[in-house]
Amino acid sequence: MSNKSNLTVLSTTLAATGAVVVGAGTTAHADTVKAPAPEQVQTVKAQDQKLDDDINQAQNDVNDAQKNADQTQNAANDAKQTADDSQKHADQASDQANQAQDDLNDAESNEQAAQDKADHATDDAINQAQDDVNDQKKQNDQANQDVENAQNDVNHAQDNVNDAQSNVNQAQNDANQADDAASKAQDDVNDAQADLDKGNHAQADLDQAQDDLNHAQDNASKAQAGANQADQAQNDAAQKANDAKQHADDAAKAQNDAQHKADVANKAQDDAQKALDDAKSHQGNPNQVHMTQDYIDALKAFTNSYYGDPNYQTLLDNLTKAAQKNYEATGYVPVDGNTQIKINSQADLNKYLNELNQYAQQLINGIRDQLGTKDVEISKGSEELSRRLADAYTNNNWNGMTGGHDAATNTEVANGMGLDGSSAQDLAFGYFTSNMHGDWNFTLDDFMKALYNSVLEWMFDDEASEWGHTTSVAGLDASDADYTEYIGIGFWKFNPEGDYNGIPNTDDMFRLDTMLNLTYDYMIRDTSKFDTTPIKSGVPSQSTIDQLENDLKTKQADANAANQALATAKANNAKAQAALNAANAALNAAKANQAKAHANLTQAQAAVKDAKAAVVAAQHALDEANANHAAKQKALDDAKAKLANAKANQAQKHAILNDANAKLAKANNALADAQAKLAAAQAVLAAGQQALADKEAKLNDLKNADKALADAKAAVEAAQKAYDDAKTAANQAQIEADGDQVVYEHLQALADKAVKALADAKARLAQLEHQRDINDAIDGVDNGSKGSDESHDVNTNHNGSNTSNGINSLDTSNTWDDPTVLNNSAMSNDSSKIVTPAMVAARAMSNRSRSQVIKASILPQTGETNNNEGSMIGLALLSLLGAFGLAKTSRRRMH
Repeated sequence: MSNKSNLTVLSTTLAATGAVVVGAGTTAHADTVKAPAPEQVQTVKAQDQKLDDDINQAQNDVNDAQKNADQTQNAANDAKQTADDSQKHADQASDQANQAQDDLNDAESNEQAAQDKADHATDDAINQAQDDVNDQKKQNDQANQDVENAQNDVNHAQDNVNDAQSNVNQAQNDANQADDAASKAQDDVNDAQADLDKGNHAQADLDQAQDDLNHAQDNASKAQAGANQADQAQNDAAQKANDAKQHADDAAKAQNDAQHKADVANKAQDDAQKALDDAKSHQGNPNQVHMTQDYIDALKAFTNSYYGDPNYQTLLDNLTKAAQKNYEATGYVPVDGNTQIKINSQADLNKYLNELNQYAQQLINGIRDQLGTKDVEISKGSEELSRRLADAYTNNNWNGMTGGHDAATNTEVANGMGLDGSSAQDLAFGYFTSNMHGDWNFTLDDFMKALYNSVLEWMFDDEASEWGHTTSVAGLDASDADYTEYIGIGFWKFNPEGDYNGIPNTDDMFRLDTMLNLTYDYMIRDTSKFDTTPIKSGVPSQSTIDQLENDLKTKQADANAANQALATAKANNAKAQAALNAANAALNAAKANQAKAHANLTQAQAAVKDAKAAVVAAQHALDEANANHAAKQKALDDAKAKLANAKANQAQKHAILNDANAKLAKANNALADAQAKLAAAQAVLAAGQQALADKEAKLNDLKNADKALADAKAAVEAAQKAYDDAKTAANQAQIEADGDQVVYEHLQALADKAVKALADAKARLAQLEHQRDINDAIDGVDNGSKGSDESHDVNTNHNGSNTSNGINSLDTSNTWDDPTVLNNSAMSNDSSKIVTPAMVAARAMSNRSRSQVIKASILPQTGETNNNEGSMIGLALLSLLGAFGLAKTSRRRMH
């Protein structure tokens, strides 16, 4: 038997004794192996050839596996990209579907708003709006008439001013002509006197010329005083005009400020009206529970008492009386829109459960707002709890009138939804019943009325329960005041047996009863079963409506005051503008008088100049002879008579001019008053026209409400179709994405299998190459042993000294303590060579740079020998020999 064959046999023995072989410092005895028999050499060579063939095949298998792994991974990567692209497309389609849903929601909201307007567009409302328009038109007709009358007054006053101005102009012209005539008459007198003086009284003429000069100078002084007075009058008129302009500017600014304030106040009023209209449009059902202050006080007093309180019965009686009065003052008014919504099955009812839950929340929170207690919330979990409880009561055919609360079912359902204990529950019965055939034939308004009446019963007719339901609904239980409270409502069917209240009963007839379930957050032990996600209500509370109405009243009062202030400011502005016009007219007149006075001054100064020249001439005439004295005297007398007449006419014309100026000033004042009244009338008319436009717009909205509603419904249908199409496309895209993902996962699984197959092929190749290394090591041992005595046993001592067994000697300074090579008794056999496993291991290690192992066995810096090297060699030996020994039995399985 060859050494290789012997090692195959010995591997099992070594595996069994491995614990002894690998122990560092443990004595182990290596079995002695005989050399192979000659007839086995050919067999060993065949095995070596077979091993080489297996290695070549294993290498081919590795190459094929690598190629397959690359191909499958590339296919998986392509499929991954396709799946990612498909998912991206699906996400985009989903986003489009979500946008289409938002568009549908907006269209439905618009439809609801249009429906609300259409609901309010009754004949009475339209007739009232038409009456408002007609009344406003009548008011505007009167305002138009007032404006027309005021305009006529202004026109008449303007005509008077024009006439007065014309009279002033004419009088001024006449006065100027009279002044000119008087001046000319005076010149004629002077000339005649000069002629006379020339003949007879040269000295007298000279004296007269001197007197004339004196008179002219006196007139010039007076003219100067008149000019000065006219200058002062002009300055005074200019100051008054400036004052009037400042007053007019202030009035205009006051009007602008009043306009701004009116605009702000009117916008605030419009915003408040819009906010109120918007809140009412979202209020849903206007039927709310209003409590009297007497009832509120009695309820709080009772809930603050305790059983055994000396005043307990009195407080109970007071509460009962106040509740009865409050109950009698309430009543449900049908809501037209809800009466048109038919509910003929449980499926129909399920569609509106959320709206009914929100109405219940609105009722309860409205009550709690009046009491100042904490509001309740609706969550998905509370709605689901009430739905399950209602279904369970229906399945149990539970008669609440006789059985009260089904506590066991309540606890079972509540526990199933992760609650600790059962929910707090209020029940109400008998508000509506099917016909004998079991037909529903209800409306949404029936269910809302049942909720409303149930709440009334719990709040105002709970004396039999000593107001326990009332305390629950009102949130007056102090022990639960700090916790979040979730509510849900439900309706369950009870099918009575036999006749029901005198009505022949078939198996189909049923009664629908109402339940309210209240759950506190401390009861929820498993949030995965009870979803506390709040369902936000878009329905405003009654307190919000009341607050908005009060705010609107305040804004209306502010707007009315601002508009009245604006009208006053406009009137004041018109009056100030008229006063400014009058002041400007007076200033113009003063400027004209100033110009005239300065003209008179110029004329008087010219007269002085002329008089001085006359004195010179008289002095010259004194020397001349006087001829024709009588004729000259008569000429003088005639000239004086004409002068007297001219002066009389001049005085008369100036008196007429003064009177005309006074009448002109009076006419201007009358015109300013008329213009102010016209501005006030025009402001009233403008306000009336705006009011008419608003009322006509309201009337137009009411008349076109049906068309607007039809348009909104068409928009909803279009949005619904767009949403359906987008949702279908999104679903199809997701299906394609899911399919592409499945393809990718399948291809990736194939790629993973290919990677594993590659790893297995590489492991198989490594194992075969490892086996070849062992064979090479054994061959080296065999070749090194040929020179020794074949009958001599091969032994390795425990001290690490090496004999010439084909193993290279080691440096004695680094003695290798091989725990697997020990002193043994020789195993004599004339026909075999002894080869120990230690020799095989040593040769294998020598082939893989045994010197590295020796170096690794020396601890760093200390020079101490590591005792674990024996363990390492023993383990390597077990691995090598075990793998070699199992090669034959494993070959078929590995292929």
